Amino acid sequence: MKILGFINAFDELSEPDRRLGRKVANFGVVTALLEHSSFDELHFFLPFQGALAPFQRVYAPWLERPELAGRVKLLPALALPSSLERTAYTALHAPELDRYLPELCHLRNRVARHPTPITCITHTLSYWPTQVRNLYKVLPGAMPYDAVICTSRAAREHLSRAFAASTLRLRALGLNGAGFAGRLEIAPLGVRLSDFPLLDQAEARARLGLGGDEFTLLSLGRLSPADKCDLAPLIGALALLIERGVPARLILAGGGGAGYGQALLEQARRLGLEGRVSLSVDFDSEIKPTLLAAADVVVAVTDNLQETFGLSIIEAMAAARPVVASDFSGYRDLVVEGRTGFLVPTLGPASFEPLDAAWTILPEHIAALQVAQRTAVDLDVLVERLLRLAGDPGLRQGLGRTARQRAAERFEWGRVVPRLEEIWLRLRAQAQALGRPARLMDVLAAGQGELFGHFPSRAIADDLLLSPGPLAARRAAGDWAQAPYPDAAATLPPAELDRVLEALAARGQRASLAELQADLAPQMPAYQCEHLVLWGLKYGLLSRQG
Repeated sequence: MKILGFINAFDELSEPDRRLGRKVANFGVVTALLEHSSFDELHFFLPFQGALAPFQRVYAPWLERPELAGRVKLLPALALPSSLERTAYTALHAPELDRYLPELCHLRNRVARHPTPITCITHTLSYWPTQVRNLYKVLPGAMPYDAVICTSRAAREHLSRAFAASTLRLRALGLNGAGFAGRLEIAPLGVRLSDFPLLDQAEARARLGLGGDEFTLLSLGRLSPADKCDLAPLIGALALLIERGVPARLILAGGGGAGYGQALLEQARRLGLEGRVSLSVDFDSEIKPTLLAAADVVVAVTDNLQETFGLSIIEAMAAARPVVASDFSGYRDLVVEGRTGFLVPTLGPASFEPLDAAWTILPEHIAALQVAQRTAVDLDVLVERLLRLAGDPGLRQGLGRTARQRAAERFEWGRVVPRLEEIWLRLRAQAQALGRPARLMDVLAAGQGELFGHFPSRAIADDLLLSPGPLAARRAAGDWAQAPYPDAAATLPPAELDRVLEALAARGQRASLAELQADLAPQMPAYQCEHLVLWGLKYGLLSRQG
């Protein structure tokens, strides 16, 4: 039986109109699994009880499909340890590498009865805290059948370098066991072609209020020079196109950058481009296909280290638009030079001093901005490629057709999900061959009891005598402590508490904790009985004797 476990914070649920690339990607992978997975069951572990209703609402169009009946389970994250004990998962996957990889490996090593591969996907890799967490990733814990799924060759090369650098430094301190034991696989993010129908360009421009037939460029992505790219050179490129006789305009569309967008409009005004640059900030996602259809060319001139893939590029490809992109990071895996668009050379620094010295103390976005300002996208080549496309509508159409075909063949979620499942099944076969891992030392595994056990007056003891509390009758009448807070209900279910009270009654309303644990052993583990007793004491359903 093929079962996938999937855990995440699911923060895409809090933003119905997802714009941030990571949230778009995480939403996409969930819907893709619901739509295309061949696995028998999909278990989604939600961070808290309040995420249940949003998950059911946001993913309702897929959850309500008849073919998914009985195949999808929505579980609290607190249930993951017990699920790993009971269930032979094909793999346990998290789409957030930074948050989950070593933690899940150690949890698996601690509780799983079956050898279960752990996989995570890369997103932003450039921030200093990420490099600190890489130290944890190369400490013992991962197994040869665990994997980071890299969305691009650049991401894989980065992690190879990052893990090697962390390993080298830890071994220099005498930690000879340091080293990432898992694998670095490659699989892209995906797109649904049906989300990007081929719309009539004239109608799309009319809908956006764009008159005329000017050569239209579209920049689609977050409006931030610190977190995405510096768009000012693109304003300069537009000025050069106008200077050379091309009636061109530029649409800047993205999220979260109204202030930066206005600064770009002011820069355009100073260059005499007033009316030729339009701004669409925090647009509704349903407008995206219209924006793409209105454009002749999509331009992606990223210069920022935080970019590892490029969702907006494959969205443009899906919409049959040629892309002119910087030859940078994961972008070079997406655009095929001369067939789906053009790659513009980039030039970076040979020396990162004094940036490296200040990296550890700068805010993340400021550190990223400093490197981006030292990364040059070749403006001459950019303008030359745009001039060529402006003068050749047939070339634009041919590149666009090939781009959509490539999106359908390589990046449609229906093609990507089988690639992910092939990775999970291959890792599962390796896991079964190697067997269940030993419980390796988790250097960061000091638990709450070890760190905070001294906060209460004392800890509960096995010989603590218990009897019914002053509010026990109120509960029996249905007036008190019928359910804990929703997030506590997963581990403190009222029905389980009733079993504890029934076991106490069977003992003549007086028993020790150890006696109750022994009586309930077939029904619940000892720690669960202890937790329920403490809850009963907290709410006056039980009282201590002596």
